[in-house]
Amino acid sequence: MNKPILGIALFFTVGITLGRYLTFPFLPLYLALLTFFGLFLIFYLKKKKVLLSSSLFILFLLIGVLRFHYAYFPHSPSHILRYAPSQEKVKLTGKVLNHPQLKERTIRFIMEAKKISLEEERRTEGRVWIVCYFPLENYSYGDTVKVEGKLSLPEGARKKGEFNWQRYLSYRGIWVELYTGKVDVIKRGGGSFLIKWAYKSRDWIVRVIEHTLPSPHSAVLKGIMLGDRESLPLEVRESFLRTGTGHILVVSGLHVGLILFLLLILFRVLAFPSKLAFLITIPLLGGYALLTGFRLPVSRATLMASVGLVALIINRETPLLAILSSAFLIILFLNPLALFMASFQLSFAAVGGIIYLTPHLEALGNSIASRMRDNTSSGDASQKMKLKKPPPWLGKSLAISLAAQLSILPLLAFYFNRLPLIGVLTNLIVAPLISIILALGFLLVGLSLVSLGLAEWVAASEWLTISLLLKITGFLSFSQPNILSNLICPYVKPFPSWLLLVYYSALVTFPHFCKLASSHFSLSGGEIRREKLLKR
Repeated sequence: MNKPILGIALFFTVGITLGRYLTFPFLPLYLALLTFFGLFLIFYLKKKKVLLSSSLFILFLLIGVLRFHYAYFPHSPSHILRYAPSQEKVKLTGKVLNHPQLKERTIRFIMEAKKISLEEERRTEGRVWIVCYFPLENYSYGDTVKVEGKLSLPEGARKKGEFNWQRYLSYRGIWVELYTGKVDVIKRGGGSFLIKWAYKSRDWIVRVIEHTLPSPHSAVLKGIMLGDRESLPLEVRESFLRTGTGHILVVSGLHVGLILFLLLILFRVLAFPSKLAFLITIPLLGGYALLTGFRLPVSRATLMASVGLVALIINRETPLLAILSSAFLIILFLNPLALFMASFQLSFAAVGGIIYLTPHLEALGNSIASRMRDNTSSGDASQKMKLKKPPPWLGKSLAISLAAQLSILPLLAFYFNRLPLIGVLTNLIVAPLISIILALGFLLVGLSLVSLGLAEWVAASEWLTISLLLKITGFLSFSQPNILSNLICPYVKPFPSWLLLVYYSALVTFPHFCKLASSHFSLSGGEIRREKLLKR
C-alpha cells in the first residue's frame, strides 16, 4: 500500500474496540506486540511489501488494545477509586481541572485529587466529579481546593437505552463522585497559562455576546461560536434536533474552515508569501481550538487543516481521506476513549461520508438528470418541455448534504432516538446562514475591542440573521405532534450497536451501487439519443 494510513487507522480502531469489550492478559499481549514489531523490521529489511503491510496493521491493532487499557482502567494502587464508596465523610484536597459550571443551582467541576483524609492523611490520585450545593466562594481552573463529603460511584443506566452516566464519566477518566456543601480554597493560581488564557478569553467573549444580544439570540450565538449550549431554551434545542441541524450548536469544522478562509484572505491582502501565511495560520487555528476547549470536532478540523497546510508547505499532494485518517489516528492515540464519544463519531462520520460518498452521489445525480432531459426531449412536439440543466453548485451542494445525512442519521437515531429525515433540506438552507452568523460574530467580538458602540451596530445585523435562522428551524421542525411531524422526524426505539456496524458496512459498498446505477442511466440515455437520430 502506497498510503497505509487508512489501514493503520482502521486496525488501531479495531484494537481499541477489542480492548473495550474483551479482556486480554497483559504478558501475552506484550509478547505478541514485540513479536510483530520484530516481524515488521524483518519484512522491511527484506522489502516484502504485502507481509510488511500485514505485520504493520496487526502491530497497530495490538497497540490499540494496549493503549485503551492504559488510558481507561485505573492502575495505581493509590487511585481514589480504592476508597469508593465511602461509608463516612472524607476530606479531599486537589486541583480544579476545568472551569466550574453553575447548573441547577449547583457548582460542578472536576478535581484532580492529591490527598485524602480518613483517620490519617494519605496521598491519592485520580479525577473526581464534584457537585457543590452551596456556592459560597469563587474558585477557578488551577486553584487548589479542599472538599468534604462521601465518595460514591456514578450511577449507570437503569434500563437499556437510557443515558449511562457512569460510562459517560469513565470515558473522561472519572470513576468517583463527591457531593459537598462547601469548597475551601487552599491556594489560588496554578495550572497552564494557556488554558487560563483560554478560559478568561472565553468568559470575555460570553460577556460581549450577552451585552450586545438579547436572549435567546445570545444563547444561539454562544452555541454556534463557542459550543456553549447550557443557556439555550429547551424549545430551541428541540427544533434544531428535529431538523437535523443540532450540529451547528457544536463548534465544528465549519468554524475552523471559515477562520482558515478569513486568515488566508487577510494574509493575501497583506502580501505575505503563501508558505509563510500557511505557517502562521497553523498556530492561530490551534489557538481557536484551545479557546473552544479542544472540543473533538474542532480538534479534528484543526488537525486536518494543519496536515493539509503542512502538505502545501512541503509541496506534497495528499488525498483528503489520508488527511482525515491522520487526524483520526492522532486524536485516538492521544485519547483512545474519544472513539466512544458521540461528538467524535458524528464529526468523523460526517466528514468521512462527504469525502467518500459525494463524488459518487454527484455522478449518480448527473446521470439521472441527463436521463430525465433525454426522456423529456424525446416526447412529441406537443408534450415537449425544455428541462434545463441545473447549476453545478446546486448538484454539488445536494450531494454533500445527502452524503453527510446518510453518514450520521443512524448515529442520531442511536444516541438521540430521533431520525430527522428533513435534514438534507434544512442543512442546505441553514448552511449559508451559519457562515454569515459566524462571520458577523467574529466581527462583533473584534470590534468590541475598539468600541462597544460599533459592536452593537454589527449586533443588529446579527440579531436579524439569527432571528431568520430561528424562524426557519422553528417552522421546519413541525414540533406539534401530528402525522407530518412523525414522518419528518420519527421516534426510533433503542437498538443494538451491531446494527450500526451492519449499516456502515453496507454504506461502504454504496459507491459500487452508484456506479452501476450511473452506467444504467447512461446506457438508457444513449439508447434514447440513438432512437432520436434514427427518427431523423
